[in-house]
Amino acid sequence: MGTFTVGCLIKNQVNREKAVQIPRLMVDTGSEATWIPRKLLEQIEVKPEKRLAFQMANGQWVYRDVGYALVRVGQRETTDEIVFAEKGDYVLLGARAVEGLLLWVDAKNKRLIEIEAHPVAKVVVPGKVPPDKDQPITTGMVIQGHAGPPPDCTGRVEIGSS
Repeated sequence: MGTFTVGCLIKNQVNREKAVQIPRLMVDTGSEATWIPRKLLEQIEVKPEKRLAFQMANGQWVYRDVGYALVRVGQRETTDEIVFAEKGDYVLLGARAVEGLLLWVDAKNKRLIEIEAHPVAKVVVPGKVPPDKDQPITTGMVIQGHAGPPPDCTGRVEIGSS
């Protein structure tokens, strides 16, 4: 794929008034992560949350700090892990951000194209429920916090029943 660049706005997740414009960010679907210069992330007070190892295109392994920020390209915005790029690192818009922004890489014309979200594929169990009789999915899984009643997927909301 040929390389091309786009403009991007990086915002602090907590205080969205703190933002920095990146006029030229190389679109790189070979990079999972987005790489932004450390000084720009520090300027908008994005904090390093972890340190990870990355293998560079030349095979070299490096360690870099990673934080969380909002990424905006055009009218699309997503949150992502952002690598604190050091001197000599490329400034990149990675594949996760491109996907989160619902953008498609048109490599031939060197541009990003807005796409729509794709629905989750239906799972049809033969003999159970005909595909035209889909039922709302109900789950009782609790990922974080205190358990409560399973979510009501019919759109009805119940608060504080006694």
